[in-house]
Amino acid sequence: MTENYAEFGKSTDRSPIVPEISIRSYTFRVTEIALGLVAFLAVVVCIVLGSMVSSGAGGGSDSPSTSAQIGQNQLCVSPPCLKSASYVVSNLNTSVQPCDNFYRYACGRFKTENPLDPETSSITVYSNMYYHNEEKLKKILESPIIRNQDYSTERKLKHYFSSCTDTYRKERAKGSPLITKVINNIGGWYVLGTFNNNSFDFQNAFRKVSVDFWTAAFYTFRVTTDWYDWSKRVIELDYSGMSMYWYYYTEPSTEKYRNDMKTFMRRLANFLIRDSNITIDNATKNARIETFINDAFTIEMNLANITKNTMPTSDPHAYEKRVSISSLNTMLGTEIDFANHIQYMFNDANVGPATKIVLREADWLKKMNDMIGSLGANKTRMLNNYLVWKLMDRYDVELSWEYVHASREFYVDRYGIPQFLGTWMYCFRNMDSYLGDALSSMYVRDHFVDENKQKAHEILDYVKEALIDSTMQNVFMDDVTKSKAKAKMQGSLDKLGYPDFMMNDAAMDNLYSSLQVDQYDYFGNLLSVNNYIQKSWNKKLKNHVNKQEEWVYRTYDTFMSYYNPWNELLVPAGLLQFPFYDYTLPHFMNFGSMGSVIAHHLVHGIDHSGGYYNVEGVFEDWWSNQTTNKWIEAKKCVENYYSNQTMGPFTIPGQTIPIKVPVNGLRWAAEAMAETSGVQIAFKAYKKWIQKNGAEKLAPGLGLTNDQMFFVSYAQASCYNRNDNVAYNNAVRGSVSEDIRTNSALAQIKEFTTAFNCPAKTPMNADVKCAMYG
Repeated sequence: MTENYAEFGKSTDRSPIVPEISIRSYTFRVTEIALGLVAFLAVVVCIVLGSMVSSGAGGGSDSPSTSAQIGQNQLCVSPPCLKSASYVVSNLNTSVQPCDNFYRYACGRFKTENPLDPETSSITVYSNMYYHNEEKLKKILESPIIRNQDYSTERKLKHYFSSCTDTYRKERAKGSPLITKVINNIGGWYVLGTFNNNSFDFQNAFRKVSVDFWTAAFYTFRVTTDWYDWSKRVIELDYSGMSMYWYYYTEPSTEKYRNDMKTFMRRLANFLIRDSNITIDNATKNARIETFINDAFTIEMNLANITKNTMPTSDPHAYEKRVSISSLNTMLGTEIDFANHIQYMFNDANVGPATKIVLREADWLKKMNDMIGSLGANKTRMLNNYLVWKLMDRYDVELSWEYVHASREFYVDRYGIPQFLGTWMYCFRNMDSYLGDALSSMYVRDHFVDENKQKAHEILDYVKEALIDSTMQNVFMDDVTKSKAKAKMQGSLDKLGYPDFMMNDAAMDNLYSSLQVDQYDYFGNLLSVNNYIQKSWNKKLKNHVNKQEEWVYRTYDTFMSYYNPWNELLVPAGLLQFPFYDYTLPHFMNFGSMGSVIAHHLVHGIDHSGGYYNVEGVFEDWWSNQTTNKWIEAKKCVENYYSNQTMGPFTIPGQTIPIKVPVNGLRWAAEAMAETSGVQIAFKAYKKWIQKNGAEKLAPGLGLTNDQMFFVSYAQASCYNRNDNVAYNNAVRGSVSEDIRTNSALAQIKEFTTAFNCPAKTPMNADVKCAMYG
């Protein structure tokens, strides 16, 4: 199956991998001098690196002892090799024997090199790369506009960013944009005296709040993929409308949070009264504010109690449980005109009375509707106050500093941590949520080179071939299942980098043609984005899924996935950078890091989870009963191996004794099999590459063989630093820490124990080697 993705081309960023050495603008004579200096420095670096790791690769390794004992022509001393060797050394802890604890050997100094600060709870290789991507995008957004036409996506994006970060105009406007552009357009507000109980049109106000002003009140809707036909999309209705998690409203122990929320509501109401320039005496003002708080909070409390006492619809996408638009009001009630609301939202998607809707919470939606009908004589006023409150809660962070600070105070009241994004980061995350394709296009245009394309695909092709070969030799799959697994891998769609259209100005301009942006009107831009989202959702619902063109992730994301419903591997461009990958790095580095992760995710295409989706992505259980039964036996071996391990100890506030958390082998076994198999398969792929292309030169100054460097590269992709509180919470939720994952995977691989000559009975040489996909 071919795919139409261009990766890493047409870059304007041609900076060399070692930025301190630039040879682009020199004359030929000076270039020779510069390169001679590089060669001299390479020898020095080899000596220094060799001395730093001379205490050894440890554990009976058969590696060369120092670079000095190896001929210079056997060492790779190019700038990329020196950079990668320096990075490896910066993380290594050579006081640890590799056969005792390989993660501590490979990543033992990562915490020193990447310390946590009070505002950072976790650092990983992937989060570091994402942070660098954000910094690159920030520079792009702050750079001068090149395509300055009104219709230019670049101009719209940069004007949106500059308006968002323009705190001067936000301070001058204060809360007036929310009042004049939003509240006045839904029939006014009780507190300001602009609300008329007799003329207030709740249905019209509700439509505007949820669609025009994109604020979830009472319930929410979304466009999502049809569970039973992944080429189509459907409309879902779901519960919503609360400003806190429902538990905080209903439990006696959470009264403080309820009081904090009321304080927050009171502060925002006072700000809006001030910014409306109305004249009102204090007694009237305070009375109206308390009525507003009681009205809105009562409705949210009612919604929370409904949530507590209802259950989600089981298998909501089942065809027999879908409800036509014409039947919605009959089924759920008429306090909210669901049919009118949905047709107002999806006014350009061929939605009609016969259109079927998915109800994620059918019981909740009916009881919510009944609750509105039971509000009593003051229902209209209560609904007005509730809708305005939802708008205040939605837009407070988009106004002046006082509103932002009030929101932060409420956040600290709830979570106890004064951890905030800051203006530019908030604006970036806002754009990431709503204008992600535009950001993705800007990112890949500035930060990729053509050479990345060939090598990334080369590694993927070798890995896929190795996986297919390993599958045909798998011990728990029968021949029929092996044949289907092979066909699925051969038919999979490989998306590396970014889609073609992101390099096409006309395509990008057309994508954002309905978006209007004013450099000096941030709040107006927010409302324009709301309109753009509505149009794009209509387009998505009207058109079938085109998996050849659609890109699920942002190009600057730094994670990988195998999406079985589309039978595709997703590798965003943002992940393809040093230290995880670079086309200039030795293959033992790229295969060890990126190759292992690619193989891990490809395994998910044919493992027990991938066994429910066929080569076309259609739901089908294509594993035979025999394969499933043998897989259960193999999985049991992995369960037992992991269940003997613990994470921690973690020092938790309020606990005097450090806590250890046992690994849940039953829950983790399937993922563990993909992890171990990924390394096995990537190593086989690297060996096949060597057979065809010949051995590579050794890394300078490390005293490690290329096989050993492969496993070091794999391990160092998982280095992390995390505070105990976050690590403990991850552990109790079932996540297995990177050190356990790395050591457990490698201890199961005979090629690793051979490379480092780990004797039997050492921690990194498991007594029992379980059957894997590799």
